[in-house]
Amino acid sequence: MEQMDNNFNYSSYSSFREIMNELSENLSQLKEYCESLDLMNTAKSIADTIEKNAKEHFEVAIVGEFKRGKSTLINALLGQAVLPADVLPATATLNRVTYSTEPYVIVEYKNGTSEKVDINHLADYVTKLSYESEKTAETVKEATVYYDTEFCKNHVDIIDTPGLNDDEQMTNVTLSILPEIDAAVFVISANSPFSQFEKEFLEKKMLTSDLGRIIFAVNCFGTFSKEDEDRIVETVEKRIESYVMEKAKMVMGESSKEFSVYKRKIGKPRVIGVYAKKALMAKESGDSEMLAESNFPKFESVLETMLTQERGSISLQILANKIISSGSEVINSIVLHENALMMENDEFMEKYQLAIEEIEEIRTKKREEFVRINDAANRVFENLQPILDGYWVKIEETAMQVIDQYQMCAEDLKRDKMKIVYERLTDSIKENIENTAQLICEQIQNEINVGLSDEAVRLQTFEDEFFASVTRIREMFSVHSHSRNGGSVDTVIGSVIGSVGIGGLFIGFREAGIKGALLGGLTGLTTWVATSFLLVTTIVGGAFLSPAGLCIMAIAGLAGTFTGKFSVDKFLVQERIDKFKTSFKSQVKKQFHEMKINSDFTETVRKQVYNSFAGLKEQIEKETETILKDTQKTLDNLNAQKMQKKEFSDNEKMRLQNIAEYTGSLLAETYNLHKSLADAMMDDE
Repeated sequence: MEQMDNNFNYSSYSSFREIMNELSENLSQLKEYCESLDLMNTAKSIADTIEKNAKEHFEVAIVGEFKRGKSTLINALLGQAVLPADVLPATATLNRVTYSTEPYVIVEYKNGTSEKVDINHLADYVTKLSYESEKTAETVKEATVYYDTEFCKNHVDIIDTPGLNDDEQMTNVTLSILPEIDAAVFVISANSPFSQFEKEFLEKKMLTSDLGRIIFAVNCFGTFSKEDEDRIVETVEKRIESYVMEKAKMVMGESSKEFSVYKRKIGKPRVIGVYAKKALMAKESGDSEMLAESNFPKFESVLETMLTQERGSISLQILANKIISSGSEVINSIVLHENALMMENDEFMEKYQLAIEEIEEIRTKKREEFVRINDAANRVFENLQPILDGYWVKIEETAMQVIDQYQMCAEDLKRDKMKIVYERLTDSIKENIENTAQLICEQIQNEINVGLSDEAVRLQTFEDEFFASVTRIREMFSVHSHSRNGGSVDTVIGSVIGSVGIGGLFIGFREAGIKGALLGGLTGLTTWVATSFLLVTTIVGGAFLSPAGLCIMAIAGLAGTFTGKFSVDKFLVQERIDKFKTSFKSQVKKQFHEMKINSDFTETVRKQVYNSFAGLKEQIEKETETILKDTQKTLDNLNAQKMQKKEFSDNEKMRLQNIAEYTGSLLAETYNLHKSLADAMMDDE
């Protein structure tokens, strides 16, 4: 076991990856120990964690309106012109750049097929630079560019997205991936900051949970003085903060605890002015002075910190917690082996029966706890009932308001103008009811997150009882020191980990104040649940939708079926606009009624709520049973050995002591990392 640096610097990609690799290696060693001790459930849990970690990499999406310089910014990150860029809207598909020593492209088509193409022909598949390429791009789902670039070598994938507001379908594709990525770079042009679309995107389309994962890059093109550029960046920052905070107030309520936490946690938006083209030229020519002038190093540093210290710290916490919990299981098993084999048979059998009864008692308490979790889900759903009851009312009110406010004149009632009026009214209704539906969905998800947070805090009492019960089982088999031979495993372990104040041999780290072990071992749970979708999915295993997922389902059953195909002939004889609007409203209400019957939004939300809380139960079930099953298996094995009157050989004692010494040192070291991560998270709150 190599000694980790106690400073735990993980602010760079390389240092972060180094710590991740070392934690994975330590877990692999613990897995071998678990297998040698017949702790197969713990070994399987470790294997699952290692496998998941091996696949993990950061995903960064570059988004923004067309002609903002997105592809140029990506090429600047990569240090070379990998993606096609043009003054005209170029990107027409999702393009992913990932690391490979061999440059090539895999094109995935919407029909499920794929093909490998030469990287020099990428523009023929993913751009709008020609009629032929645009037609081909319409059939492409995603193109993955494999390239030997230092940036992606750090386990970072870049996703180049089509320009927002260039094509409605591709805009929706871009919006749908935002909740799935680790960070997004929203590119804004300094020449025309905050178009109407960008303003509406921030106010209506962007989820409140997104801001903490977004860097706003104001792309300058050398047409302003330094003072003007600084003023533009400052103005953009103030506007973003205003738009986002207003949205958060509507979702959470200005006086709510969640909004207070959100405001403190999110702080100021990350807005950085850059010269993407100058940065690319500087990297290609090796001009360090030009690169500094582009301000690109600052942008890269902020992005790196966001990924490693914010997103990455969660991954480190998960691995560290798995080491602590699994290492504690290893030590628990060793102590049980040593003590049980030194006991008289009659005493052991008495303790064995008591331990089995204790395990069953734990399971009974867990079942009772699951009933309480179900009750919490019921309360959340009941609290949501007013929102659900008013859902279609608000949707209809929104549509009616759009119709009332639509400006018309007598000329619009002519036959040749009527089609245009219908199309514009229908589009306006669709857009506004989508915005209303999204706001309602975010409010619903916020209520669910608050309920999950409260329940996770309440479950800490059950965690304390659970670990206290498991500790009691180990203590049942304690042998008084005067009946031991020297150099016992207990003595070895105590000397190793007692000095750091972990307190105890089994799961003693909990006495140092780390809560939430059964839910991932992450501190600051209440705060993070309220502000981070990523952490919630980590805790409950992705058992519920993101706000975007819920919005997509709601809108798919709402605006997607709102056709605006009304009976228009009878309107043509109406000469007065108010009569026209009254008739139009009647038709809209009729269609909403049909949509309400065919799309049960309340049922969608009900499943959302109960799946969310089911995720808590699944996580607790998995973590507790891993411990309980292995504890019972250890006791059963010891019972069989006692029946066979097997002796505890010196070689076996030495082997177990060596394992205990390694594991104890590893626990102490990993605890320091865990504490460092926890302290950093608490400092951010």
